[in-house]
Amino acid sequence: MESMLDEIKDYWTGRAENYSECILDDLETGKSDHWLNIIGEHADLSKPMKILDIGTGPGFFPMLLKGRGHDVTAIDYTQAMLDIAKKNCEESGAEVNLLRMNAQNLEFEDNTFDLILSRNLVWDLERPRQAYREWLRVLKPNGKMLTFDGNHYLYLYDNVYANAEKKKERSHYKKTETDFGADPEVMQNIAKDLPLSKERRPQWDVNTLMELGAQTVHIHTDGRDSNIVEYEGERVYLPNSFFIFARK
Repeated sequence: MESMLDEIKDYWTGRAENYSECILDDLETGKSDHWLNIIGEHADLSKPMKILDIGTGPGFFPMLLKGRGHDVTAIDYTQAMLDIAKKNCEESGAEVNLLRMNAQNLEFEDNTFDLILSRNLVWDLERPRQAYREWLRVLKPNGKMLTFDGNHYLYLYDNVYANAEKKKERSHYKKTETDFGADPEVMQNIAKDLPLSKERRPQWDVNTLMELGAQTVHIHTDGRDSNIVEYEGERVYLPNSFFIFARK
């Protein structure tokens, strides 16, 4: 298990600088308002909160929430990401406590945070159920969790998604990891052994969070990044990107 975690860490170490450029571009061009609006719809950002950003990467959420008076802690397992997040946050004026930590084994006391945020992380975990258990543990009673994620590698195991992926590959507008400075085969080889590459989501997440005791779970799929395909005589909607709101 640890060797795979190190393999994932090494991959994101190589992606750190290029990924940071993408994040900064989203912030500078206003594309990040999409996430800020969603957070604001589910949590009162005018009220100072203790916030935990899990898998912060280059520091997207701390920079997005800067100047609002929140006590933000951000964690990542990849030191290269934390180094870049520190630089980005200092240059943007975002105050944040950055820590290297495994998202599946949090080093916080129970009932610590009002709000947990995570973006593009859960699919990349070896033990996602354990991670969700930990995240709920450190939330305060009635605390909220917003997870942004997607079915990034389901096409490796699901024939319906595989057919949709082939159509995307033939389209002239499909972006690949190569466009973002990465070798797609490296992450694909890792993803083959990750449990959520075989699960249809967000159904899996809803069931898991409810089993772990979440009192409320809502989902929203992003129609801009989804497919409608014909399968066994029916039109089937295949969500790719989505976000999940859960309340402890």
